[in-house]
Order: sequence, then structure tokens, then C-alpha cells
Amino acid sequence: MQNRHRRDRSIAWSFVGAQVLLLGAIVMLPRNATWISGAGAMTIANTLIAAGIALGVWSASFLKKGLTPSPLPNGSIDLVTKGPYVAARHPMYSAVIILCIGLSVRSGSLLVVIMTVALIGLFSVKSRWEEMHLVDSFPGYRKYSESTGRFLPLRRIV
Repeated sequence: MQNRHRRDRSIAWSFVGAQVLLLGAIVMLPRNATWISGAGAMTIANTLIAAGIALGVWSASFLKKGLTPSPLPNGSIDLVTKGPYVAARHPMYSAVIILCIGLSVRSGSLLVVIMTVALIGLFSVKSRWEEMHLVDSFPGYRKYSESTGRFLPLRRIV
């Protein structure tokens, strides 16, 4: 049992490390606005960035002591199913995805777009791994997951 917990913590922090590297790349890679032009694209980008930040703050406000970078439940709160968690099981990930799509549009860089797609892939794998632990930690999680989308409100899409 001790080895399983140690292995799970290592995997959890590996996910966090990969996420930090991808987010760093998305933010730090050089910008190349050659494939994007016009105020409309910048308005869309800035709107997505603002929406991502707003959703992230809103989602975090419901987690309180449960908010941690690790995908392992920390045991300090009950299952959250209110606020943005009514519509999506992982609205914090949704917030980061929306923010990074906005940053990608604003960057004009194909490399930033690729890093954003990689981050979405990482979140897909990370959330599935996290949910195995959420099912073990919260008796109602399986039922909640059957009626709530992973990243989007529409269950059949994600």
C-alpha cells in the first residue's frame, strides 16, 4: 500500500511538471503574428483569455482548501458539485484550456498552438487518472460523472 501511494504521488507530480513545462512554453515561446491579423482576432483572443481567467477564479472559489496543483484529492473537502462544477467535472482545466486557446490565437505562432494541443491532451490523460482517485475518495463521484461533462457541459462531447 505504501508503494502504491508513493507511486501515485510520483505520477501526480509528473503530471504537474509536464503541465508547468507546457504552460511555460505557451507563455514564453516567441510570438509570430504572421498568420493572424486584425482587431477581430485580437478581440477573440482577449475575450478567451479573460473568460479563462474568470472561469478559473470562479472554479477555485468553490474548491477552497481542496485547491492544489496535484491531481490527487487531499481529503480536506467534500465532493464539489456546485457553481461551475454543476456543468463540468474539471472546470479548472477548462479554464486553463480556454486561456491557452486565447494565448494561442493572440500569439500567431503555430508552435504555441501545438503546445496548447499537447496541453489539452495532457489534461485529458491527467483528468482520467485523477478520476480513478476521485471515485475512490468520494462515494458519489461515479454517479456525478455520469451526468456531468469532463470539460464541457455537454456529456456526449467530452
